[in-house]
Amino acid sequence: MEHVDLKETSGVVLAYLGDAVWELCIRKYWISKGLNLQNLNKRVKECVNAKRQSVLYKEIVPLLEEKYQMLGNRAKNGNIKTFPKSCSVLEYKEATAFEALIAGFYVDGREDLIELAIKKCIEGEKR
Repeated sequence: MEHVDLKETSGVVLAYLGDAVWELCIRKYWISKGLNLQNLNKRVKECVNAKRQSVLYKEIVPLLEEKYQMLGNRAKNGNIKTFPKSCSVLEYKEATAFEALIAGFYVDGREDLIELAIKKCIEGEKR
């Protein structure tokens, strides 16, 4: 894979990558649990949406090293032009930051941090 420079790549572009990585990881997690397609879709949607990702961002960012905290802040404050109606502007910005973090973890090979995010998401569903 070609190298992606986390400092030079825009937060919004990293979020684009992170969105794909996050959905793939969540799908893989639930498939490994043996769910049928209907239940898979339901479970994936619970973790792959802006409101949930906003909550996850706030839960994990304090646990991260400064490099990733700065990446999250840069993405959160990035130049986002359009916002969905399904969440607030702040939730969408935090979800964008979360996705950028996932991209950062992926690019750096930090599967441990992706696993941490998955664990937090699954724990949140059980509450």
